[in-house]
Amino acid sequence: MARKLSLYKEQQNKKWMKELTYRYENAKKNALKLMKAGKINAYFKTLLEMKKYKRLMIAIVSN
Repeated sequence: MARKLSLYKEQQNKKWMKELTYRYENAKKNALKLMKAGKINAYFKTLLEMKKYKRLMIAIVSN
């Protein structure tokens, strides 16, 4: 039973990592577009969003 739970948790972690990586990469692309367009405030907000996704990815890996 514990092995099944462990396997389920691993599958969930992989799913979350894939989703967070996708969101992180999209935010990164948006940040570059905003930086090139000179929209500094929106650029900084997107950087904070990237930071949030990075923290979540680190938390998943550490668990």
